[in-house]
Order: sequence, then C-alpha cells, then structure tokens
Amino acid sequence: MKIGTLGAGTIAQAIARHAIRHGHEVVLSNSRGPASLAPLVMDLGARATAATPAEAAVADLVVLAVGWPQVPDVAAHSTPLPRT
Repeated sequence: MKIGTLGAGTIAQAIARHAIRHGHEVVLSNSRGPASLAPLVMDLGARATAATPAEAAVADLVVLAVGWPQVPDVAAHSTPLPRT
C-alpha cells in the first residue's frame, strides 16, 4: 500500500517509520516542497519518497498530519478526494 502524508512533522514521521517497517511505501509532502524533505527521505530509506501535496494526495491512504490551524489552508489548496 502507498501512504501519502500531507505534512511531514513528528506525527507524519512516526506513521511513516511504522508503515515502512511493515512493508508499505510512503510519500511525504509539506508546504516547503520535496527538496526540503531530502534528508528525511534518505533517513527513512528506499520505501520513502518526497513529493508535492497534490502528488501525496493520490496515494491509497492519505494522512492529514498538520497542526489544526493549518487545516483550512491545506484543504483550500488540495484537490477534491475521489469518491468511491
């Protein structure tokens, strides 16, 4: 399963580490762009990548991992999630 995170702070990193240990791929994103996540991705290993929030949002499972005050901004800049 591919897991995308909108946010790459403490919570997203904990989820990413756990998911990777269990064989999942993780796509991390933040507001500063993929290049800012390069050291984290290297630390997490081959199953981790960095992307834009739009790219992370198309993963099989998407985790919103931002502070409560940032939720409206993330929602305003996100594409609508597909309905099943």
